[in-house]
Amino acid sequence: MKIGIITIGNELLSGFTIDRNSAWIGQKLLESGMKVHVRQTIQDDLADIYETLESMWKDWECDCVIVTGGLGPTVDDITISAFLEYFDDKHEFDKEYWSILKERFEKLNFKMPNLNKNQAYKSKNGKMITNLVGTARGLHYIKDHSSLFKTVKTALKGGPKKSHFFALPGVPQEMKSMMKNYVLPILEKDLENKVVCKSIRTTGVPESILQEKISDIIDANKDKCDIAFLPHRMLGVDIRLTTQDTDFLDSLLKSIVKRIDKYVYGFDSDKLEEVVADLLIKNNATIATAESCTAGLLSVRLTDVPGSSEYFNGGIVCYSNELKHDLVNVKQNTLDQYGAVSEETAGELAVNIAKNLKSEIGVGITGIAGPDGGTEKKPVGLVFVGISYKNNVYIRKYNLTPNRNINRELTVILCLNEIRKILKNSK
Repeated sequence: MKIGIITIGNELLSGFTIDRNSAWIGQKLLESGMKVHVRQTIQDDLADIYETLESMWKDWECDCVIVTGGLGPTVDDITISAFLEYFDDKHEFDKEYWSILKERFEKLNFKMPNLNKNQAYKSKNGKMITNLVGTARGLHYIKDHSSLFKTVKTALKGGPKKSHFFALPGVPQEMKSMMKNYVLPILEKDLENKVVCKSIRTTGVPESILQEKISDIIDANKDKCDIAFLPHRMLGVDIRLTTQDTDFLDSLLKSIVKRIDKYVYGFDSDKLEEVVADLLIKNNATIATAESCTAGLLSVRLTDVPGSSEYFNGGIVCYSNELKHDLVNVKQNTLDQYGAVSEETAGELAVNIAKNLKSEIGVGITGIAGPDGGTEKKPVGLVFVGISYKNNVYIRKYNLTPNRNINRELTVILCLNEIRKILKNSK
């Protein structure tokens, strides 16, 4: 099934609004075994909408076109007009729906604006899609491949190959409601060759090195499976596999994971902190944190997981040397001789916080996040992470970036991954 998405709105083109609708639609379609082949964002212009619908139909030969935006009551909401013109249709005033709209506004103690009358019209040949969470109804037309146009009622009975055209609101919750309750059930019914997709989640390795390690596997299987590399903003790359053969997908996934196992932390929607949480519970281990430059961000990630009280005992943000000494018992001699940003201080933070908070694992983080505070010997971006576990202290030194926020986020991700590796290899 070939699917196209059109998002409409001048605000999308200008960058004032981020197009999250098409991303959500694409993900939901993929979960149902379908993938998007083409996506276009266009302005609120009747001619542009008409031409793009025609291009999706003739040039791209889409089996389904999903349009979002332009169904509201204001002057720039012209999607319905474009659909009516494209399908050579007319609309008529829907007294019943007008009464429903007025009743909704009265319950909210609002006077119904005359502008909302635009939303009370219905198509003569298309099918109106009920809006369960808003006022703007969607619209559904079907074109078959033996004639230019046929009504929804006739097309749903079967016959020649047909293409669906859906006009949905741009308001996310309204669009999502129509997708779940109307669009997806129709498309799933027509689906013949289901697409299966699996993502391998990795961290701690650049995209180029990752691709180099499995380049021979990619070359040998590129005709049977789409293999895409999806780098994230912070030190992570997903490898997405898409095909129509489930058995082949499973086999390919195993061969890739075997090659890059030390970088793989999960699959599909797994999150690094969730994987760490599962390992902590599996190892019957609790964890405590002493954070300086990350200011509690590691504790936030560890407790983002529901049920985190089962493994997280607590954390201390110890920015000053006084608190490192007074609350976490870092020796004054250590601070004087090696400095707050040192592997010695990170190690003592880790060991002492584990002891003080009666935890199996202790984590100590200290560094120079920036943008100021760096020296020639200890530049901005220098971070030390200490992890205490089973009478061992693991120290990691990182030279990161000049950017303060990036350094803090990267440190947390690197730390979580080190905890994951330690627990995974623990006996």
